[in-house]
Amino acid sequence: MNALQLLKLINTQGFSPDLQEQVILTGDAELAYRFAHDLLESDLERLECIIATTKIPRIAYEFALIKASRGGNIEKLQALIIDAADGGLMILFAVDVVGADIDLFEESIRKLPEAKYLQLFEAEIRQKGFY
Repeated sequence: MNALQLLKLINTQGFSPDLQEQVILTGDAELAYRFAHDLLESDLERLECIIATTKIPRIAYEFALIKASRGGNIEKLQALIIDAADGGLMILFAVDVVGADIDLFEESIRKLPEAKYLQLFEAEIRQKGFY
């Protein structure tokens, strides 16, 4: 079954363990994200494995928002974002994801060659009241 067919099943049928297994077997990070987003019953730990192996930072960030809101551990996703060295996503993750290690993100952003990310990071952190 392809990703489009699985999305249709997710929308019409809702959660089932069999459907979740099919999503996991596809190895499609975006489909894993959609499954987690749409279905509270989804196994976030198993779906995170797909997200982590595909190493698509934007999807890792979006997935982390879901996982953190449900009280899950976001350390692997946090590491994926830092390893990607995407200053914009680091700022978003630090500011928006509950439980993000702000000090770790600040340290990582300081290592980036472009100073604008540090300025943006500091402004966002101040605006959110973290400093």
